[in-house]
Amino acid sequence: MSENAVKAVPRRGRFFVIAIFALFLFGLGYLVVQVATQEPGEETIEVAGINDAQRIFGGVPQEGDRIGSSNAPVTIQVFNDLQCSDCREDFLETIPTLVEDYARPGDVQLLWRHYSNSENVYQLGFYGAEAAAEQNYAWQYIYLFFRNQDEARTFGVDQEFLEAIAVGIEELELLEWREDLDQKGGPNGEISRRLDQSEELGRDLGIRTRQAAIVTGPNGTVTLQDGPSLGEIEAAIAAVE
Repeated sequence: MSENAVKAVPRRGRFFVIAIFALFLFGLGYLVVQVATQEPGEETIEVAGINDAQRIFGGVPQEGDRIGSSNAPVTIQVFNDLQCSDCREDFLETIPTLVEDYARPGDVQLLWRHYSNSENVYQLGFYGAEAAAEQNYAWQYIYLFFRNQDEARTFGVDQEFLEAIAVGIEELELLEWREDLDQKGGPNGEISRRLDQSEELGRDLGIRTRQAAIVTGPNGTVTLQDGPSLGEIEAAIAAVE
């Protein structure tokens, strides 16, 4: 099933993104001192869904942005934006079931593709998730980010919020996550290059807004746009497997 491309939303320049990210990295260093000196009674970020993330994703093979066996006969590329409020339910109503019923048994592998629904090509949340992907915890990070979008609206998406999500992944090495964010998240770093590739791929495929899923198997490819339901994705899996 083919989809027509739509006119791309104007994006802000790369210099703007680099400048924002540089400020973010500076703030990350400040956060360490701030947490150490935090006064009792100050408002803190409460991360929900930590046990759910472990239950849903624990024990399923992960490598980088992939969850599920690399030998699975069906591949689903998931395009979504962590900081898009309209995309939250698209993710939460489909991905946990797909992971449990299809990825865990080895029938499907899911590949995460960051694709911005806003003017900014790169959201700060993308960097946090990609730093977690360096330790093969991308999907836990993405899940917790979506689960806690209300907290993001309350506190803002900044270095403190990104780190709070990272802390919610029990097995993730926080110091290593910080180092990957710092060393690989710059304008010429590995994380930035991966984000470039995801954005370019989404544009080439004509991805629109909300979550999209490109389902590929032995019997072809089905492209689902604009927040497909779980039933629609499952029907696409059956059609291509």
